[in-house]
Amino acid sequence: MTDIRLLGPAELPLCQRLESDREWSTDEAKWRLMFEVGEVYAVDAADGDGLAGCVVVTRYGDSLADVGMMLVASRYGRQGLGTRLMEHALQVAGDRVVELTATRFGRPVYERLGFRPAGSLTITMGPMEGAACSSGVRMATPEDHAALLDLDAEVTGADRSKALTALLARAERTVVTDGGFAVAWNAGPHRVIGPVVSPSEEAARELILAAAHGSDRDVRIDVLDAYPGLRPWLTKLGLTEGPAALPTMVHGARRHPGDRGRYVAPILISMG
Repeated sequence: MTDIRLLGPAELPLCQRLESDREWSTDEAKWRLMFEVGEVYAVDAADGDGLAGCVVVTRYGDSLADVGMMLVASRYGRQGLGTRLMEHALQVAGDRVVELTATRFGRPVYERLGFRPAGSLTITMGPMEGAACSSGVRMATPEDHAALLDLDAEVTGADRSKALTALLARAERTVVTDGGFAVAWNAGPHRVIGPVVSPSEEAARELILAAAHGSDRDVRIDVLDAYPGLRPWLTKLGLTEGPAALPTMVHGARRHPGDRGRYVAPILISMG
């Protein structure tokens, strides 16, 4: 098997081909964001046909890294390539705490490498009925930028300013309230809402509705554990949950850093 190498944005189509092999589908806009704020590593297929596997590492300051999009071509499955890619991702992350969201297929690999479950994430998507702005929520302005980055750092325990600034530049809507915010951006068939930070469940509902307001497509929001009442509320609004909650996992710590009790939805750059 050839060496692991760093891909450039021009090689994005290779990643999409690899996804197709595993029956995944990530919108091009999301891939471009991953290339901009993260590092996409891959192994070329020994048979010369595209990639054998890839993984994305996004480093947030000196304390946290996110690993996701770990994909191995079906014809190279069960040959240890997934483990090799994850070991490389951990080397890139260095001393940082590493987070990921695990799929059913990836979780055994992650557990063998020392990741431990630390929470859950539920994918919800569909048309959001009755999305509207509330008097307690307003559109963000450039003057809110620094406070928004500071608030994000509080809840995640890391400096994610590079990734969040890139996301804000693409956002369809960024809304704020006292002690909270939500970012919404369009990727393919969905308006993706995340990250969402909120001081309460009531404020989280208002932020989500304001972020979804005016959308010309279905909404996707991946809900974390902060406020359990949000999941049934979103279902009542018309969103459909994925078949099962996915475990969020950490390496190098016992739990996710920061004040995750206010972290409603992730930045949703990549998923393991």
